[in-house]
Amino acid sequence: MIFTSTPPEITEEIRLLVPAIDVNLQHGLSKNWYLSTRLQTQLVQSNLALGVRYATPVTDKLYAGLGIDGVGWFGALAIKDVFNSQAGGLEAIPHATLGYRLTRDLQLTFRTEAIMDLYYRSTVGPLAVEYDQRRLNGVAFTFALEQPFYKQQHVTLGLRAAYSNFNWQFWSLYDTFERDFFYPQLFFGFIL
Repeated sequence: MIFTSTPPEITEEIRLLVPAIDVNLQHGLSKNWYLSTRLQTQLVQSNLALGVRYATPVTDKLYAGLGIDGVGWFGALAIKDVFNSQAGGLEAIPHATLGYRLTRDLQLTFRTEAIMDLYYRSTVGPLAVEYDQRRLNGVAFTFALEQPFYKQQHVTLGLRAAYSNFNWQFWSLYDTFERDFFYPQLFFGFIL
């Protein structure tokens, strides 16, 4: 589960923690190469990522990784016959990760990401806005703790701090600002 806070510049007095279901799957391709998929979804929007990453131990306690995720997102919001809106886009997210084993059962992970917009299309009724200019949209930094929970299961708790011009979860708010905002995210998950 992931919770993203709304920026006050966009939602004014209302501050909401917007929850999303967050499912991550990772499959080892070889000793160091991994294929990953991730689905984040709410009622009116979803985000699907497919990526590849390389991870290797640096020492017996320090691990490093590099990867890139291709992300597609889509949202639809219809309110009777008054409002019919849809939007979607593509992003590329290259990332670097450092992991450190604090104790035998506790790991700390730091990840940094570049958020790159590749394509955006939005429609409201018959009106459409579309662009395909490649640009750096923002950056994100993640800190996470992981520890055993029960048998082979682990639990992870973390904070992701994104600083970007656009966040796919808030496409339906149609902000008119051309500046970056801080999007804090709290997440909690089980690793099976």
